[in-house]
Amino acid sequence: MYKRFVLLVSAAFLLTSCSEPGAPAENNPLSEQNAEMTQTIKELREENTRLQEQITGLQESVNDEETRTNLRETLNMTFKLIAAMESEDTAYIESVSSPNVEIAASRNALVVQYGEFSYEVNFIKSILWDEFEFRGYNQKGSDHFMLFVARTITTKGSEGTIEYEFSFIRSPEGEWLFDGYIS
Repeated sequence: MYKRFVLLVSAAFLLTSCSEPGAPAENNPLSEQNAEMTQTIKELREENTRLQEQITGLQESVNDEETRTNLRETLNMTFKLIAAMESEDTAYIESVSSPNVEIAASRNALVVQYGEFSYEVNFIKSILWDEFEFRGYNQKGSDHFMLFVARTITTKGSEGTIEYEFSFIRSPEGEWLFDGYIS
């Protein structure tokens, strides 16, 4: 009887484990489930890639918008500062300056503290707006912005260019403050 039992179990095992000759292995439920999971993983990876591209695009547009806003604000402030220097409006200059900038009104100059060092620059005077030229900007971080402008003099006999680098820092309240310039 023991031999019969072993023979029946062996026959049942052989019959259940064999498939039709030439039949694809995908008919197996486990293979079908595996194929479905592979397809789902592929779709999820494609969706992930698409979402990452969207996030990158949104970050770039936010950064571009922030940069444009910073550029607009600091460029407008630069125009106003130059006009204030021309008219010796020290009240305006003082109101938009950082603690690093002191006004030497008697000398029509600014004293700019830069770390342990300081330097003095004269007020910008006699600039004609048709001589004014925008050269570029550098946003060193969310709290530091630099503008590069120039005065291109075309008067015969005194042709040349004077370049200015205006520096701005963000106040704790989020406003841009004039932090000096060099030429």
